[in-house]
Amino acid sequence: MRPFRLASILLPLALLTSCMGYQVRYDYDVTVPFSHYKTFDYYTSKKGTGGTSTFMDARVRAAIEKELQAKGYVLETKADPDFLVTYYPVVRERRYRTTTHYGGYWGWGFRPFYGGVGTTVSQVHRYKEGTLVIEIVDFKSNRLIWKGAADGALTGLDNPDDANEVVGHAVHDVLAKFPPK
Repeated sequence: MRPFRLASILLPLALLTSCMGYQVRYDYDVTVPFSHYKTFDYYTSKKGTGGTSTFMDARVRAAIEKELQAKGYVLETKADPDFLVTYYPVVRERRYRTTTHYGGYWGWGFRPFYGGVGTTVSQVHRYKEGTLVIEIVDFKSNRLIWKGAADGALTGLDNPDDANEVVGHAVHDVLAKFPPK
């Protein structure tokens, strides 16, 4: 009875984490005093953004501004900010294989040793996995101080409503670790 009870607790938890659809990771410079930062702006010279659309760019910017302003940071576009934010997608092609067996049988019966021919079909499926990366750079030193990513967050966004929701959640989850405690 105990394994059943444990499984009934772990199964909903596993389903909940699999519904999220992406994994968040982050890293930062432990020597940086993050409490000194109050204002931010965007680092605009980042090249090779992976072909983001202006719609996706607007979604990510709006989500970043919302999250950082909720933490008390101020968008500073006129004077020098304390830190710069850059973001970009990383898109990779992924593959997985499925194999299905059809037919084929052997056994005893009216005739000794009878059987039939079966076949196996293998298929390789391809899909694009998109990761959203957010980097924070110290303005004065132009040095990377914090980096977070949502692996798989930009995968399978079929319509604008899904994209708005998923990007908002992904940015929230990534920036939940900024500033580090």
